[in-house]
Amino acid sequence: MRNRLQTAFSGVHAEREIKERTLERIYAPAKRGKRRPLALAAACLALVLLCVGGGMFFTPVSAIGIEINPALQLKINRFDIVIGVKGLNQDGRRIAENTSVLFSEYSEAIDTLLNSSEIKDYLEQGKEMDIYVDCGDEQRCTRMLERVEGCVGGCGNVTCHAGNGHGHGNGQRRQQRHRNCHKNHQSE
Repeated sequence: MRNRLQTAFSGVHAEREIKERTLERIYAPAKRGKRRPLALAAACLALVLLCVGGGMFFTPVSAIGIEINPALQLKINRFDIVIGVKGLNQDGRRIAENTSVLFSEYSEAIDTLLNSSEIKDYLEQGKEMDIYVDCGDEQRCTRMLERVEGCVGGCGNVTCHAGNGHGHGNGQRRQQRHRNCHKNHQSE
């Protein structure tokens, strides 16, 4: 029986290309198995980087407070992006809800707020505006304060402050690091 099978198939020969494709298909699952741990490791690394980066992005390192009658607080991350907007009184909450400054650069956010109709109205009425920068890093506070002063350069009745603590509206901290950037525009 064996001889008859050998004789029957002795004339059948597969081309080399067919043999190679057949072997590739046989060994393909084993090769894919070798890539799977590498892909899993790459996915885990990407997840870790996403979590660490996301944690860094959504961690506030400083705050900017704006007080005129509406009182607002902007939470700023290490990349100078506004990651939180909080109205500290009823008018501040209304402005926070109606003004889109979340995830914008903090100087752009201040420009947007200063150009909002409500805050413009207060400034045109001659009301005093107090802007403070609050962070734990002295160099960062100085840099941020200079940028904030640049933002309010054309506004009237604005005083800028910086502090290196945490919190809101600590008068002692304001007196320690006070810079006056009054830009009183007097009627001619």
